[in-house]
Amino acid sequence: MAIVQIDASWEGILRPEWIRELDETSFLSRCREGRVSRAELHGFVRQQGYYSRNFTRFLNALIANLLDEADRQALMQNLFEEMGLGDVKSTPHSQIYRDMMKTMGIRFEDEAPHPATVRLVETMFACCHNENAMIGLGAICLGAEAIVPHVYSTVLAGFEAMGESKRHLEFFTLHVGCDDEHAITMRNIIVRRLQADPKSRVDLEYGAAKAIAARVAFFEALSSRERVAA
Repeated sequence: MAIVQIDASWEGILRPEWIRELDETSFLSRCREGRVSRAELHGFVRQQGYYSRNFTRFLNALIANLLDEADRQALMQNLFEEMGLGDVKSTPHSQIYRDMMKTMGIRFEDEAPHPATVRLVETMFACCHNENAMIGLGAICLGAEAIVPHVYSTVLAGFEAMGESKRHLEFFTLHVGCDDEHAITMRNIIVRRLQADPKSRVDLEYGAAKAIAARVAFFEALSSRERVAA
């Protein structure tokens, strides 16, 4: 699968240096170059699972801090889709993830959450729980949803280089497409808020930078453990 690049429509909101920091991590670099190991990829699936199963908590926390009813309704639709309760009923994303893990023989009980994974979850929840909703939007939109197509397509390149069947990777291929729509929903909220209060960009970028830094540490932890094991 071709690696999805960040669309030009994000210019002015999503800083290029944040993407470079992610791309320069050992794990994503090795995925992109086809040198990633099966152990690293399986470690990613397990650790990302610990993170992903908290995603609806992040989204719920952010929704609770949005004062505009229309904004809450827009993000509720994202939440419903994650839970398989959208306009077209589907399998909850959490179940798709568990099915993927089972198919690949990956179990949570084989490895506890890395400290970096715990910090990523804590960072995301703290930002989304902040009563200043722009901090939460920075974290969950710019630091998560907006970068998912790029990050997951990079991970898929690693899986394909390893010879993993595409049938086993439905969760990642699904999110390369649908998360772009989720990110645009959030971006529309961000743009309206920036137009109403340009100074709120400081809060937006604070949340985004916190989330990106925690995610960089998360990725680096995956390959650092591989180097220790070698």
